[in-house]
Amino acid sequence: MSLRFLAVKTSILCPPVNNIFPLFNSEGFSLEESDVLCIATKCLAIHQGRCVRIGTVDKKQLIRREADWTWEENCSLTLKDGIVIPFSGIDESNGNGYYVLWPQNVTELLAEIHRHLCKKFTIKNLGLMSIDSKIEPFRRGTVGVAQDIFGFNPIKDYRGKVDLFGRRLEMTSVNIADSLASTACYLMGEGNESSPFVIIRGAENVEFGDKFSMANAQLAKEDDMFGDILN
Repeated sequence: MSLRFLAVKTSILCPPVNNIFPLFNSEGFSLEESDVLCIATKCLAIHQGRCVRIGTVDKKQLIRREADWTWEENCSLTLKDGIVIPFSGIDESNGNGYYVLWPQNVTELLAEIHRHLCKKFTIKNLGLMSIDSKIEPFRRGTVGVAQDIFGFNPIKDYRGKVDLFGRRLEMTSVNIADSLASTACYLMGEGNESSPFVIIRGAENVEFGDKFSMANAQLAKEDDMFGDILN
């Protein structure tokens, strides 16, 4: 099966709080065995009511409150949920007068959605990702990133395998989640596309199961070559 990315248009999920589950009844939304479903973090946040009306709070204070780490006094660069992202992921676009924060307890929410969708479509293997856009140093434009996952292994490990010339690989692994999230984020768009879901079908080398989490893709500070920037 060839790899396919299927963007799904839905009705608008309006802040400050709105139930995401009716969107799974949208026209064209249908899941098959071994699909991976990407969901925009903004939809999960609105589902949880993680919205703050603009003008009722100081944005810098809000960013500091939400951040796990900030590098600058103006809080333009932060660490949130193990991801380097501007402004703690807080966004004003498509917020209709609200700051939309990142969702909380995402693993539990994705697990709830996973149970609902597996029952609805009578499937067993399904991967879920909460994805958002971020920027990369010295590059113009955004790329996608997986904030959290459920139901599949986000990493393909090449350690112990050999390369084209027989050299044994000692460190190499592929971040499947972020790789797929980037294309999905491109299809979701950043404007008025209203496509908060992208179904990925035919992805190879994906290991499904409930035992995996985003922890499989994260490194401790002392093991990360960028860890020193947190000092």
